[in-house]
Amino acid sequence: MLSVLAAACGGKKDFSPDDGDMQRAEGVTIFESKDSQKKWILQSDEVDFKDLNNAVLINPRLMLRENGEDSAEVSGKRGTFDYLKKLVSIEGDAHVRSFTEKTDLSTERFFYDIDKDRVWSDKKTIVTRGNTQVTARGGIETDSKLQVIELKQQSTRLPQNRKELQEAVQ
Repeated sequence: MLSVLAAACGGKKDFSPDDGDMQRAEGVTIFESKDSQKKWILQSDEVDFKDLNNAVLINPRLMLRENGEDSAEVSGKRGTFDYLKKLVSIEGDAHVRSFTEKTDLSTERFFYDIDKDRVWSDKKTIVTRGNTQVTARGGIETDSKLQVIELKQQSTRLPQNRKELQEAVQ
């Protein structure tokens, strides 16, 4: 079940249908539930719904959930939600932060396929865990749990000494 909760804040007091603002909302939450638990939650500061196939998102935050708990967050400056394909794109200083794996991924844009539960990027992506960094020049692909990340065209920066290595595992 796909649900949309829109809370419009502020805006004009007097408007007409010709204003063009009728399809915009602030403080929007879109989510999908299964067995009374939210599978994912997409929040955006502002959404433009005027395109019948895509919602345009400003400052989107996609919360990925596992067993009723937040597992990762995808965020950026703008994005889109394709209703028919059930595909979210988030771009502009885009990040994926895994709460369970303590990993941060950063790139220009990420995609999330809702039906396949797949996150990927198609541009240079930096994967950081502790003080170890891996650069995937061709992007990454993973599921929403981020337990296994496929790196495309990889290079790695390892800890310089034993102390950095110990800090990385903490």
